[in-house]
Amino acid sequence: MTSARVHLTTPGRQIVGCKEYAEIPVSPADLLGADGALRVAEGVLNRYVDVDFADGRLRVRARGVSGVFALTDEVSVQVRPRFPLTNLTHMVSVCGYVPTALPAMRTYQATEHWEDWMLDVVTDAFLVAVEEIEERGLLRTYRRRVDGSSYPHGRIEMGATINRYASRGIDHKAVYSWFEKTADNPANRCVRAAAMHLHRAHAARQLVSGARERISRLGNALRLLDEVADDHRRGFLDDALVRGAGELPDARSYYRPALDLAVAALSGHGLDLDADSGSMSVGSLLIKTEDLFEEFVRLSLQRALQNSPGLSVLDGNLEPGRRRLYEKVADEKAVSLPPHSEVSGASPNATPDVLFMDDDGAFPLVADVKYTNVTRHAERSELEQVMTYGVRYRSPVVLTIHPRRHNADGGLVVSGTIGDVVVAQYRVDLAADDLDAEMLAMAQSLEALIAATG
Repeated sequence: MTSARVHLTTPGRQIVGCKEYAEIPVSPADLLGADGALRVAEGVLNRYVDVDFADGRLRVRARGVSGVFALTDEVSVQVRPRFPLTNLTHMVSVCGYVPTALPAMRTYQATEHWEDWMLDVVTDAFLVAVEEIEERGLLRTYRRRVDGSSYPHGRIEMGATINRYASRGIDHKAVYSWFEKTADNPANRCVRAAAMHLHRAHAARQLVSGARERISRLGNALRLLDEVADDHRRGFLDDALVRGAGELPDARSYYRPALDLAVAALSGHGLDLDADSGSMSVGSLLIKTEDLFEEFVRLSLQRALQNSPGLSVLDGNLEPGRRRLYEKVADEKAVSLPPHSEVSGASPNATPDVLFMDDDGAFPLVADVKYTNVTRHAERSELEQVMTYGVRYRSPVVLTIHPRRHNADGGLVVSGTIGDVVVAQYRVDLAADDLDAEMLAMAQSLEALIAATG
């Protein structure tokens, strides 16, 4: 089982890459023990990967989760989104999506943007780093001290002795200096300040799951640093070791993760999910990109059209958009049918991802968000699903929404009609330089489509 101290991207581990839903390029020797049993890490099989035997060989395929995780004790897998996507951090921030944080560590770049979901991730990583300090010892540095006494030790400071004592006729005292090894240095002041900052943040949200445990562990961190002074002016942030401009002693190199995380927490810096690596070592974050894409599309359309007269964007899974899939047969029609029985039990729900509703309560467009490859028509199963929703909601337009492939047309694509229903797609460029502008263009295009088919 992977422990909290395992780092998924250290040079000692093999790191293999693939895209979501693709085969992971590993050999059977990487996966099988001497007894032929799978050595896949606990909690990974059927959650992040699928394993089967096909075409005479063992295959391992990634599921729909992007990020880095341990496949075995020696192999890490980095799964990237299946579509061009350079706005992952932005999408997570817009949706308030909370990634799954693994106990195993990896590195991320810092960003100036902080989101609430990052607090637990940064705190947990900071606590792991501080516990490493507790195990391996505090950084202590030499500090010059000066005093005057009849019993000097260390170096006699002749000039200071003459000025302070000899000039006044005092010949039994001397000024002397010595170097004292202390834990009260800028690095430890930075770690202490971050522990206090995070302790206050979690104390303000004690009812949140896991907050009390984190408060307790942060209290232990403060006790570890009880001989370190508080620096409320945060002068330690100018120190070269704290900023990473100076080299830590080789024997204390384990301080670097704690210092980077402390500076990030105190400066309000967050994590950049789009970069492959960086300097901040935190729990590896996994994102179910399919769910994120659906939520991002719906929220973006709602925001873009919130002031549009006579048009609302709803989630078909929730009221007031939710509907039963089957309607009761009208009495006058039921009596004309041959003898029959009715299915018992409640009808399942129709669950379109996005509904456009006008002021009359009609639904001029119904859409389903599909995180799938499309270069021509949508898959038959996707079409049949959204057509079923279109019939149920009596919509003149049905739409599937997909990420745009790099070699496919973007924007609105019309497949044709089925009966009187217009069948279309919209392909979103998730790698757009300005994703907000891309989503606004989508909202305007769909608004125009509704106006043209109403």
